[in-house]
Order: sequence, then structure tokens, then C-alpha cells
Amino acid sequence: MKKKIPLIFATILSLTSILSMAAEALDPRLVGSWQGMREQSGKCQFLAWNSKFSANGNFEISFFADKERLKPVQIERGNWKASNGKSELKTDGVLTSEVYIYTIINDDTIKYVNTVKDPTADCQADYEFTEYRVKK
Repeated sequence: MKKKIPLIFATILSLTSILSMAAEALDPRLVGSWQGMREQSGKCQFLAWNSKFSANGNFEISFFADKERLKPVQIERGNWKASNGKSELKTDGVLTSEVYIYTIINDDTIKYVNTVKDPTADCQADYEFTEYRVKK
């Protein structure tokens, strides 16, 4: 019994450390609901989207073919992490992540630059966009 207690304690410490590291990797300024869109005359096909980044590390992005967000294209879900100006999105069912460099303009505005693309993404060009917080 005495040998089991240190093992259990070590396991708990390890799990606590992992959970702490995961929580630190989520920039709390990005948590919430956002809207963005690509430029209509940009390098990539136009898309508008609504995104939600949760404090538990999950995300959901609804894409639309029009800026009014009336023509749905698809919904992506997955996990995200962000810290020190670098954001990574890992979409469910996709093997690789997309990586962005972000700059906080103010509490309600974030500028992103795409640096690493998922090979299945509709746009393989480098591009940037701005997201705006959706206020309830």
C-alpha cells in the first residue's frame, strides 16, 4: 500500500501539470465569439465566418459564401491554442494544424496572418484577415 501512494501522488501531479500547461496555452483575450471575412478581391476565394473560441480549448467556425452570412458553406470544429502571438487550430478529422500569427489591436479586434496551412484548406496562399468580437 505504501508503494501505491507515491505512484498515485506522482500521477496526480503529472496530470495537474499537463492541465496547467494546456490552460496557459489559451490566450484568454481570444476566448469568445468573433466575425471575420476574407477580402473579396484577395488571393483566396471570398469567405465570411462566425467563430467561437471556448476557454476549454474547443472551437467552432461557421463559414459563409456571402458577407451577409446567409449562404452557409460548412462548419468546422476542433481544438485551439494560442499564446505569445501564435495561434494554432486543429480541425477535427484533419491531420495537420493551421498556424496564425496574431496581433491584438484592441479588446474587440485581432489581426491574423496565416503562416502554416492545412493541406486540405481551400486557400494555400498566404493571407491575412481581421476578426471583430461579437458583442451580445
